[in-house]
Amino acid sequence: MDNYAVENINSGNPEPDKVHLQEVASSDGQGMQELGSAMKLLTRVDLDLAHSSEKLVNLHVLLMHALAWEHDFEEMTMKIDCILEDSIEKTLLFEESIEKALVYDFLSDIFDSEVRDLDNFMNTLQTEIIDARQNIFSCRHLREMFSIMKEKLHDSEESWKQSQEKLLEMKMLSSKLQRASLTFGHKNWEDDKEMDLSKKDQLSNINVKSKMQAAEQRRHSLWMLEKSLARKLDLEKRLLELIENEEQLKLKLHYTEQVALRMEETGELVWGRFLEAENAAEVFMGISKELVGRLQIVQFNLNGSMQRESESKSKHHDCIEQLKAKEAALQKLEGSHADPHEFQQAQTTDSKANLGEVFNLREKVKLLEEQLKIANTSNEASEEKLSMMENIIESLEENISKAESRAESAESKLTLLTETNLELTEELGFLKGHDGNTGKVSLLEKQSRDLEIQLQHAKASSEASKEQQDMLYDAIWDMETLIEDLKSKVSKAESKTETAEDSCVALSETNLELDRELSFMRSRMECLEASLQQANNEKEANAKDISIRSKLVMDMVMQLAVERERIQKQLYSLAKENRFLVEKVQSCKKDDSIVMLNNGDGDDKELLFSKLDSSNSPHTKTSKQEVMESSSKSLQVDEQSKYAPSCEAEVVSSISTTDAVDVVSKLESVKRIGLGQLNLKNLCISVYSPCPAIYFLYHFRLICVASIEFFLFFFFFLFVCFFSPTLLYFSRISYMVVCEYNKII
Repeated sequence: MDNYAVENINSGNPEPDKVHLQEVASSDGQGMQELGSAMKLLTRVDLDLAHSSEKLVNLHVLLMHALAWEHDFEEMTMKIDCILEDSIEKTLLFEESIEKALVYDFLSDIFDSEVRDLDNFMNTLQTEIIDARQNIFSCRHLREMFSIMKEKLHDSEESWKQSQEKLLEMKMLSSKLQRASLTFGHKNWEDDKEMDLSKKDQLSNINVKSKMQAAEQRRHSLWMLEKSLARKLDLEKRLLELIENEEQLKLKLHYTEQVALRMEETGELVWGRFLEAENAAEVFMGISKELVGRLQIVQFNLNGSMQRESESKSKHHDCIEQLKAKEAALQKLEGSHADPHEFQQAQTTDSKANLGEVFNLREKVKLLEEQLKIANTSNEASEEKLSMMENIIESLEENISKAESRAESAESKLTLLTETNLELTEELGFLKGHDGNTGKVSLLEKQSRDLEIQLQHAKASSEASKEQQDMLYDAIWDMETLIEDLKSKVSKAESKTETAEDSCVALSETNLELDRELSFMRSRMECLEASLQQANNEKEANAKDISIRSKLVMDMVMQLAVERERIQKQLYSLAKENRFLVEKVQSCKKDDSIVMLNNGDGDDKELLFSKLDSSNSPHTKTSKQEVMESSSKSLQVDEQSKYAPSCEAEVVSSISTTDAVDVVSKLESVKRIGLGQLNLKNLCISVYSPCPAIYFLYHFRLICVASIEFFLFFFFFLFVCFFSPTLLYFSRISYMVVCEYNKII
């Protein structure tokens, strides 16, 4: 069982392996597509770079031709300048110089246009390099190819930078050629003008002949140039085609090698799995054979146990029959009773023998039962083992079928791999057969390179002299430009100095004005600071005065509050005394005197009052004094004191006796005196109105007639002296209060 489990684990499940192979194949397909696109872009970039380098070489050659023509033209102009007299040689040289100037102009224009085209081409090539970089970075999962392609892209970028630098040099040279052509054109125009003015009639025929010869020479030279350029272009096209073919063949070889390597790897994997499946199948076959042998042994043991069981059952039946026979014999012997003594002896002997046999039979029966139990357990275990072995055999058969299917699939894959290997070997042979063509191409390339080297060596000497002349011309041109730049800088500096002087004058004037304003502002600031200090001092003094006066006012208010409480207590005690007196008066009055008071005339009332005064003089005096004190104190107290008015009402309502009549008469006299005094006091107020403090004190003294002591009046006078400006309003209010009081009285 353990061996089977281990082998089953080692065998594995083939379905996930198939899925993994499919995923690997799909990922390989996508990677190959990306690789192919990236390689195509790289080849295109390489071809474009080769084309640009070749174009730069051609432009260099064309530049050398243009410089040679320039050199010849300069020599012709020098010769013409050396010849002073107007002669035929000078005219011929002049015509040749004109032709050379035209050729030089033509070559410079061609060079400029080619340089522009190459600049546009380099810009497009830069975009292609960027696209190739993006495609290459998308193939990062292919590490080896990614590194190779990255190196190629780096090389192509470096070559592009070098070609860009060369192109910049070509641009500079083309600009110089354009300048030189313009100068030469101007000189030729001036020379033509002079020649036309001097010799229009003399050298017409000679000019015509020379022009014809020059035109023929020009045509011949142009024809030769066209032929050489056509040959070069053909050679370049062939070289480019051969290079493209070589690169394509290299790419195909590389792709085929990669495919062959991957197919070999997959074939090795499949072959290894096939061998593993074969080994597992052999192991499973050995295990199945062992299990079949074990099954046969178990079946043989089962048959032996079944036979033993049948024998034990038969023996058991025989023993039971013997016991039954013996019991029957015993019953017969008991029934006969022939000879008891003999019967007993025989019975004892038979019983002993039977008992021994019975014990033996019982022991045998027990042994047989134990053997039966053991046989049953062994049968059950063997049945379980048989079921397990049947399951194992079924699983082994399934694994064998799976292994056979995998072996068949591996064989089919091997056949496919062999076919692909054959195709690859054929392609390799075909490519190896084309090695001769590549050799020829390499030879042609070497020959073309040698020719180019020879041409370069031949032109090196002329280029050196021309370069020296170019350096001299460049130095002269640079000196002229420097002189002009210095002149412009000097003029700019002079203008800047003038503007600076003007600005200095304006700044000095503004500084003077600002100084004046500063002095004025400083003086004003000092005045303001002094006024601020005075205001602060006044504020501090006012604050101190206000704090002192507020303290005094608070003290006076506290004293007034204390006096008010004392007055209220006195009023309360007076009210109690008035009630007590009223009760006494009510006890003394009579019913007939009340009727006379209510129905009598004024004269009768006076008589009654006089009688009552004569009869009750001590009581009436005290009551009159108390009523006067209560009325004067009620005038002094605020509206919050509730005792005085209630007492006065009680007195008026309760007076019915002679004391009440005296009280009423006294009250009327007090009211009349109060009105007269108030009128005189109002006249005094109108006289002393300019002094609000005295005016308010007068009214306050009027209100506080006889209830507040003199020291309160003194404190209030001090308060009014401190706050006299602000008490005019309160004096007017007090005047209004007095008027209202007069009205009430």
